[in-house]
Amino acid sequence: MANDKKLHDNLSRVKAPSPVGKSIFVGLRLADALWQYNFLHRSWASQLVSRLNGTPLPATAALNGQLRPYYQILVAMSLGSGIKQAIHMAFISEQELSAGLGFGIGFFNTVFNSTNILFGIWSATSQAPVSEDWRSVLSKVSLVAGILAYSVGILVELISELQRQRFKKNLANKGKPYGDGLFSLATNINYGAYTLWRGGFALATGGWPWGLFTFAFFFYDFATRGVPVLDQYCTERVCFVSRY
Repeated sequence: MANDKKLHDNLSRVKAPSPVGKSIFVGLRLADALWQYNFLHRSWASQLVSRLNGTPLPATAALNGQLRPYYQILVAMSLGSGIKQAIHMAFISEQELSAGLGFGIGFFNTVFNSTNILFGIWSATSQAPVSEDWRSVLSKVSLVAGILAYSVGILVELISELQRQRFKKNLANKGKPYGDGLFSLATNINYGAYTLWRGGFALATGGWPWGLFTFAFFFYDFATRGVPVLDQYCTERVCFVSRY
């Protein structure tokens, strides 16, 4: 029997300008790093961990009051993900985005990053090294692995999307699926890269259990919803183009 279950798509596939929705999303994503910085520097994250009966680690150095190197890295990771997603929304995405959805997706990202920060400052899960110097930071295997996975994922996702955008801008390629560049390595390599950097960020904050859970969460969502939705959309679109 055929599977009649309707696939849920979190985004509209209608191509239309959405200045309000996209501006809200971009604004929230670019403001995220500032929030995460204050979340740590003003001890809001520490206070929340304490309220949850946990023991927070010091986020700032005793001598100068600045964020310790480990937490500077976490804020930089928040900034990098925000910039990448802002670039995609402002310069790559052609789909419409309502104001409500722009706020909802942007808020979700901030909540997820804030959860990472909480794991990073909670003594039971944090990957912060004992020493505050950079050499000690880069000697921690889980942290280095998380940073590498995050960096590779962010770059592969952005580069693959820029390659596909350049292909689509050529009118001679209208209606054609793109399978060159990084997409020649995997049909949905941008989805895989997104999952990788999400897992890497989580690994750098909460260690292997949280990193693997986050990776599995996004991988399962893409495998059971995101990729089937996209395949269905592409199939219907190619069929439509071939008929008309």
